[in-house]
Amino acid sequence: KFRNIACVIFFNLACSTEWGEAFQLPSSTYTVSQQSICPPTILHAATSQPSEENETITSPQQGLVALGSSLQSQLASAFSALDESDQYDAVLTGLCAKVLDDSSLSGNDVIVALQDPIRLLEEMNSRRVPAGSRSVMALIDAAAAAQDAKIMAQVMSLAAKNRSISQYGILQREITPLPTSRDSRVKCPDGKTRTRGERLDSLPDVPTDDRGKEVTSALAVTTVLGLCWVAGVLNLEDITPLTNTLWGLIVFVGVVDNFFDLIKFGVKTFAKDKADEFPEELPLSLGSGQVTGTVVNGFNRLMQIDTERECECEAAAFFAAYTLGLPCFSFRPNALEAAVMAAESSQPDNDIDPLLTNNGIMKILVWLMAPVAMESVKHPQLIQSDPREAEGFLNRLERSDLIDKNDLWWLAEGPEEKEDMLKWAYTEADLLMRRQSTAVKEITERLASGAATVGDCVAAVENY
Repeated sequence: KFRNIACVIFFNLACSTEWGEAFQLPSSTYTVSQQSICPPTILHAATSQPSEENETITSPQQGLVALGSSLQSQLASAFSALDESDQYDAVLTGLCAKVLDDSSLSGNDVIVALQDPIRLLEEMNSRRVPAGSRSVMALIDAAAAAQDAKIMAQVMSLAAKNRSISQYGILQREITPLPTSRDSRVKCPDGKTRTRGERLDSLPDVPTDDRGKEVTSALAVTTVLGLCWVAGVLNLEDITPLTNTLWGLIVFVGVVDNFFDLIKFGVKTFAKDKADEFPEELPLSLGSGQVTGTVVNGFNRLMQIDTERECECEAAAFFAAYTLGLPCFSFRPNALEAAVMAAESSQPDNDIDPLLTNNGIMKILVWLMAPVAMESVKHPQLIQSDPREAEGFLNRLERSDLIDKNDLWWLAEGPEEKEDMLKWAYTEADLLMRRQSTAVKEITERLASGAATVGDCVAAVENY
C-alpha cells in the first residue's frame, strides 16, 4: 500500500513495476490493489512500454508520465539507492506533510488521515526500522493537529517503542507524590524526611490572581478620568464642579493609599496631641496600597506586551507535559483540556496512562502549575499564566457525570485536602522548572522565533 502512496505523494507519478523493487518492502503485507490507489489512466501509462505517443501526451491527468518511462527509471533508481530506513522516513514524512498541508482537514478528518502514517510506523516497529528525527517531528505535528489526546498518546507510544524518542515521560519519578495523610513521612527534595504536614507548612502559598477585579478597576478609573478630561476640553461648565471633585477624590485616594504610613508617622512626630485621635487603620483596606495597586495591576494587564514572558510560560507548560508523559502539548494549559484528558484515560482501548489516581492527578496539576511557577520566579504579578486553572480542573472533575466520584478521594477529606494538593503541585512545578531551566530556555528561544511547531519543541527536548 505504502509503496504506491509514496509514488503519488513524492513524485506525482504512476507506479511501475520498478517501484516495487525500489521500495524493497514485502508485498505480502499489503492488501490494497494498485487500482485502489492509482487512477486507471496513470496505471495504463505506467505499465505500458515507452513510445512516442507516451512521450507526447500532455494531459494534466497523466502529469509527468507524459515524459516517458526514462524519468520513472531515474527516480526509481534514485529511490532504490536509499537504504530501507531512509525510504520509510521519506514515505512517513510525505504522508504527514499531506495531512499538515491540507487546511480543510480538522478533528475527525485529521484522525482518519493519520491512520496511514500510524500503520506505517507500526510496520517500522515490527521490522525494527528506526524512524528519523524529521519523520518523527512531522508525525507529532500531524498528531497535534488532531487535538485528540488518545491519538497523541498512540503516536507517542509507537515512537517510544521505535526508540526514536527517549525523553517522553522521563521525569515522572521526580515528582514527589502527595502522601495520603498529614502524618505520613516523605523524603523532601532537600534530602530530609518530614511529615506531609511539616512540609506543607514550610512551602510557599500558591500565588493569587484577581485579574477580573484588577481589569475592572483600571477600566473604571480610565473611564472617569476620560469623562473629566472631555468635560474640560468641551468647557462644560455645568458639570465642571463635579469633574473637579472627582479629580480631587482620585488624587486624595491615591495619596492616602500610598503614603498613609508616612502621614501617620508625621502626625505622631509633629502633632503628638492629635496622635490618639488618628486612626491606626482605614476602611476598605485604604492606606495599605491595595486600592491603587489593584488599579496599577489592571493597567499592566491591559497595556503590557511581553513576548519573551509569554514564550517562557508556554515553554514551561510544554516541557512539563512532555517529560511527565501527558499527551497534551498545549502551550496554554487549561482546566477543560485537563479534565477531558483525565476522563479519557479511564476509557478502554487507549494508550493514555491512568490519570484518575493520586500520581496521575498530581502530574496534571504540576502541568497546569508549570507556567505559574515559571512566571512567578521572575515577576511579582502573574499576567500570562493563571493559577486558577488548577483549581478549576479539580472543580470540573467534581461536577462531571462521566467520572466515578469514588475516584475523587479528596471529596471525602474536605476542602483542606484540595488546598494541600494545589500547594504541593505548585511547589513540585517550581522545583521542576528550576532543575530543568536549560531545556526550558531552549524551548523558549525556539518559540520566540515565531516559527516553532510542536515537533520543533520535541526536537529541543530530545536534542535532535
